[in-house]
Amino acid sequence: MSKPISLISIFVLLNMGIGRMFQVSLGATCFSELTILAVTSFVFWTFSAQHIKVWAQNWEQKPFGKTLALQGGLGITATAMNILIGQVLVVFMMTVVFRCASPNFNLLHAGLTNNIAVNLFCYFALLFYFINKEHNQKIDTPIAPFSGKKIQIEVSRNSSRFLLIPEEIIYIETSNNCIVLHTKKGVFVKYQSLRSVEKMLGSKTFKRVHRSYLVNVDFMDCHQKNSNGDGILRLKNGDKIKFSRTYRKNLVEV
Repeated sequence: MSKPISLISIFVLLNMGIGRMFQVSLGATCFSELTILAVTSFVFWTFSAQHIKVWAQNWEQKPFGKTLALQGGLGITATAMNILIGQVLVVFMMTVVFRCASPNFNLLHAGLTNNIAVNLFCYFALLFYFINKEHNQKIDTPIAPFSGKKIQIEVSRNSSRFLLIPEEIIYIETSNNCIVLHTKKGVFVKYQSLRSVEKMLGSKTFKRVHRSYLVNVDFMDCHQKNSNGDGILRLKNGDKIKFSRTYRKNLVEV
C-alpha cells in the first residue's frame, strides 16, 4: 500500500501548491483552509484506494470505450464527493472552530477547476497503478507436469478468489492481453494466453473453434456454416460464438 499512499501524497501536495498560488493571486492566504483540504483529500483517497483496486480488476471485462466511460463517471463522482466533503469541513472548521472568515467560501471560485482536475488525475493514477499491478501479478500460469491431481484454475472477482475446475467452464475467449472465462459461476478475467490455458486443459474436453475461442465440448449444441466455411456455434446455455473454417474439423470430431 506504500506506492498508492505515495501517489496520493504527491497529488495532495500538488493541490496544496495550486491552492496556495490561487490564494496569493487573491492577496489573501489561509493555511488552515489548505491544511483541512489536504488532510481531507489524503484520508478520502486512502480510503477509496481499496475500492479503486476492485474497479481496476474489472477493467478488461467490458469494451474499452464503455469501460473508460464508466471509470470516468466513477472518477467524477469520487472527485465531487471529496470536494464536497472538504468544502463542508472547511466551512465548519473556519466558522465554528477557528471563528474566522475564509477567503474561499464561494464554491464556484476559479481555483475549484484546478481542484477538480488534480483530484481526477489522482483517481486515474491510482486506477492505472492497480491495473498495471494486476497485470504484472497475473502472468501466464506455468504448466506443471501431470501429478494425478485434478486441474484447477485460480481466478478472482471483487477481491474474492475462486478455484474453477474444467467441468465448470463453458467457453473461453481472448480479450486484449487476457482471457475471459465464461463459467457456471459467472464471468472471470485472467491475465493468461489462450494457448497456455488450452495446453493446460487438454484437447479431449476443450476444442479450439476460432483463434479467439476455446469451447468445452460438453456445452456445444449445434452449429451453422456460412457459404465461406465460417459460421456460428450455438451453446447449450444459449450463447452464440463464431467458429472459423480453420477449426471446423474440431466440430466434426465432437
